[in-house]
This record gives sequence, structure tokens and C-alpha cells, in this order.
Amino acid sequence: MPDSTQLTQFPRPSVAVDTAVLCPVPRRGLHVLLTHSGDGAWQLPGSILRPQERLAEAVARCLREKARLVDRAPVQLHVFDQPDRDDRGWVISVAHLDVLSTRDVGFGDASSPETEPDPQDARRRKLAPVHSVRELSAEHQEIVRVAVHRLRALHERTPDPFGLLPEEFSLRQLRELHEIVSGENLQADTFRRTMLPLLAPTGQAVSQGRGRPAQTFTRRSEIALRSDADHVIPSAGDADQAAGRAAPSTGDVPPSADDAAPSAGADGTRR
Repeated sequence: MPDSTQLTQFPRPSVAVDTAVLCPVPRRGLHVLLTHSGDGAWQLPGSILRPQERLAEAVARCLREKARLVDRAPVQLHVFDQPDRDDRGWVISVAHLDVLSTRDVGFGDASSPETEPDPQDARRRKLAPVHSVRELSAEHQEIVRVAVHRLRALHERTPDPFGLLPEEFSLRQLRELHEIVSGENLQADTFRRTMLPLLAPTGQAVSQGRGRPAQTFTRRSEIALRSDADHVIPSAGDADQAAGRAAPSTGDVPPSADDAAPSAGADGTRR
């Protein structure tokens, strides 16, 4: 039996980091950043840990060297530990997730199909639709699938969780971002009812083309949300268990948001 005090007595896997950098692209859907490995294959930016290197350091290094992204702090996504997942040997991958706009990735306005990055850069990096990544290895396809699932789950309950929008935004701008992430049209009233409790009105308005200017909002702080949670009013179905406490009426929900703001000036500009 191996001596448990001597780690060299045990077989050890290599540890890798792989990062799915997702980009919501207007009118084109959710994309993922791919990098060229130099051996003819496209892949997610990743690397095997070097001696004495921490996970965060390895992630930052490979994003800087392979994806030309600096000062990023992706979140840990999932540990992929199937012993036979890598044909090079026993490799455990700690996958990470980051979300950026196309401009932050360095692709400019990728909402136009003809807009491409620098030709030299195009040989090293590209954006691919998340539903069309068959050129990736099966292992990296699985990382993309899990990353997309996680991102969509976050957007179902959190307004713009990665802060891609400006500090102040309209409900229409927020819904358009969430639709890109979800890959489908979202029912406006349902979206409004879900997101409004998580937003704080600014008292300002912004013009969005024809029609009345739209109210703008900011994301509510965690402290404010916790304060609300401590003073939750039960629903009507809980009235018997909470005697003397009234349930909110449907009239408490603000009118349709996308999102007229009657306080805006007649010239339609924000004030």
C-alpha cells in the first residue's frame, strides 16, 4: 500500500484552466471567443497550470497571451474531471466564464456581419455563434454548453449580471440584452414584472426613437435588496397565516414600461 504521507506515491493528474468568453452580439445572438492553437485547431483560451501557479494566475496568463484580454477576473464555472476527457492523458479542467461586449473583446461593432477584426488578429481569434461550435473538441463544446446554460440562468433572475449596459438604462435596452442572451423574444410585461423589483428608477428619461421617452433605471444594490427581503409582505394565499398583514394589490405594479416617462420634456431629450 502506498505511503499516504508521500504524495509522490500517488498518480497525479494535470490541471488545466479553460475559459468560455461569451459575447452578446446585437442582431446576431450570443457568441463565444475562440483562439487558434497554432496546430490548425480552434479552441477556448486555456492552459495547463505551471509549477506553483494558482488557478487565477493561469487564467489571466492564457487570456492575456492567447486572447489578448487583460485585467479580467472570470468566475469559476465547473470542474470537468472525467478521467478520459483529454486524449493527452489524465487532465482535470477548471472551467471559467467571462462575459464581454464585442468592443471590449476588441472586435469593434460585430453587429454587422461584414465587420471583422484586424486581418492578422483574425488568424488568432474569432467569434463563433454558441450554437455552432462543432469545430471545437468535444470537451470544449461541453464547456460552452455549460457556460451558456449558466449565463442564461443568471439572466433569468438578475438584470444584466455582468454589467454590459451603461450605469443607467431603459427597460427596453435591458430586455434587448436579455433577449440576445436567451436566444428568444421575451414577453415584455412578464419581463417588466420580473425585473422592476431589482431596479431603481433614476427619475430621468431617454429618447428611444418614436414615441414618448423611456424611464431609465439603475441596478439596485445588494444592501437595498436584502433590506426589502427583510420586509417582505406575504402574498394573498398566506393571509390566514399572517393575520393583519395585507397583500399587495395588482395596482402596485407600475404601468407598462418599455416604458413611457411622462416627466420627459416635449423635445424628447433626456433631462
